[in-house]
Amino acid sequence: MDKRYTGDGKNTLKRILDLSWRISVYAPPMKPFIRFSKHADTLYKGKTNSYKHFFWDFDDALQRVLLGMARTIATPSEIAEACIERWKINLEKFYQRRKRQLEELRKNGEVPQFRYTPRNEFIFSRVEPGSRLLYVGCGTGTECLGLAQRGYEVIGIDTDEQLIEIANEWAEYLKLPFQAVCMDADNIGFSPGSFDGFLLEFYGFQSSLVQALALQRGLASVLNDNGKGFISAPRKKYASLWYRMPNLGYPESMFHWLTSQCRLDHYFSQMDACEEKLAFGLYIRSHTVDSLSRELGGVFDVQECMYEKYDPRYLISVVKRKGRFSDSSPTSENDDTEDWTKQEYLQREGVSIEDVLYEIHAICDLLELQKERVERFFLNGDVSGGKSPLSMVDTDLPRFIELLEHTYGMRPFRS
Repeated sequence: MDKRYTGDGKNTLKRILDLSWRISVYAPPMKPFIRFSKHADTLYKGKTNSYKHFFWDFDDALQRVLLGMARTIATPSEIAEACIERWKINLEKFYQRRKRQLEELRKNGEVPQFRYTPRNEFIFSRVEPGSRLLYVGCGTGTECLGLAQRGYEVIGIDTDEQLIEIANEWAEYLKLPFQAVCMDADNIGFSPGSFDGFLLEFYGFQSSLVQALALQRGLASVLNDNGKGFISAPRKKYASLWYRMPNLGYPESMFHWLTSQCRLDHYFSQMDACEEKLAFGLYIRSHTVDSLSRELGGVFDVQECMYEKYDPRYLISVVKRKGRFSDSSPTSENDDTEDWTKQEYLQREGVSIEDVLYEIHAICDLLELQKERVERFFLNGDVSGGKSPLSMVDTDLPRFIELLEHTYGMRPFRS
């Protein structure tokens, strides 16, 4: 922990995660303006790659700075604990929606039929119906119920008690072979070899290598000799998630406009890499096929590892338990398997963490205002008249660029 920092680390960490969430939600409508509006003409001419990268993917850059500050004031376990609480906040609206849906089904006496994604079909083709599956991070149980309806016996675990409660209410109403249990994935408490398979959809959200390895070993221990595990991890190329706008409630026409921009992410940097940042108030470590295979290979026999075609934000790996695996941490000459928590925010002389947070807070305020302006543009139907959103005259882009330039000057030498 940085000896120069004298503030309340726990509350500051919450602020950092809140700012991360705001950037993730409100940055998309600003990105096309910072890239292509007339005010941005001089941002990329004759500048260093570092400078161009910072502005082109300013949300990505700001999230890295926030992660560095989080590491400076908190331990990996404290970051992990704070992210769990942030995850509960993020899912509150989803919980309320699932609760209302169940009430409506009960009222009308209806039984829904679940839709299956290509990822589901990928799993179905590799694990026989009737198998006992562990779903790690089950939330309100939507995916688990779909698996159970397909003929699998499913146990789901999550740390959020209210999500567990509503998941079990759904299972009871639908009379499906699914049970949700409140349990931490870092301390899985099932008998060895008790599952034919598992599905983990949040690999890469562990804030240290120690935590990631503990999760791997726990999952390996509950897998039987012939069982298969399915591990999904985020991919850098689409790691910002911002082209999936329906989840954020944007108008459909605005969603389509922003979707067309997603291919431009990371234009000035490596498109795919094993890298870290915050997003939506959560720690995220993106992977490549090689980095994920290496990271899983110390504990599991990796049978398949690929980028998903259906949802290119993610990779999926199919693993089996090794006969034996080492109790020690893996060592490697490459950066992918180092204990990545060694990287910290290198504070500039005369610039405090509070100074940087103040600037990022001001940036978030402008992002939120810009989101509302762009949303009104599309709701008013201006785009149907042939107007481009980039023609908006009330965008406070000069002020936003000024704030970004100030933050760029305050950023650490390595973030």
